[in-house]
Amino acid sequence: AILENSIADKLEPTLDWIQHRLDLSDSGLSKIIQRMPNLSSCSVDTNLGLKLDWLQQRLDLDCAAVSGMIQQYPPILGCSIPNKLAPTLDWIQQRLSLTNDTLAKFVQRLPALFGYSVDANLEPTLNFYIEALGDKSEALILLTQNPVLFGVSLEKRLKPRLEEARNAGLVIDDACLKRIGKYAEKKWLTSLHYQIRQLAMGR
Repeated sequence: AILENSIADKLEPTLDWIQHRLDLSDSGLSKIIQRMPNLSSCSVDTNLGLKLDWLQQRLDLDCAAVSGMIQQYPPILGCSIPNKLAPTLDWIQQRLSLTNDTLAKFVQRLPALFGYSVDANLEPTLNFYIEALGDKSEALILLTQNPVLFGVSLEKRLKPRLEEARNAGLVIDDACLKRIGKYAEKKWLTSLHYQIRQLAMGR
């Protein structure tokens, strides 16, 4: 019982701090802890507080915006600033040619980007869209306007569907690539068959 009380005394202030800092309801706090059970044992002063302050300053966001990102993707709080957060943001901003403002908006739309590897995920996916469109500027515009296109599997969705589209003789433009990246399988097949019929009719 003494040990249980000791643990509770240690964890409760951290949980209270997280809830207050991120302005969370009880259910909101519970959802984050369920996804990040080790969060309650992290130091506020040397870990959580530093990361939240850094994100706010780097992206020039208020507390509510950062809270929204954390609620969408709690593992952000488990990411290292020098090894993950900073290099990921630097890569996105540099490779997509984003201003500080557009970078902040971009990341807020897909906070899960912090869970992707630059070398294994982000860079190959960017190169896929550049190659598919044959125009880097068009690819950057497409991705900047649709961050979710970074969140789909290159091997399981993007490459196979691009091959299907090319084999069908479709024009590979930004509209086609949005369908390739965003559509669920049934909707994609329906769209593909529709496009093939349109081609056959000479439209």
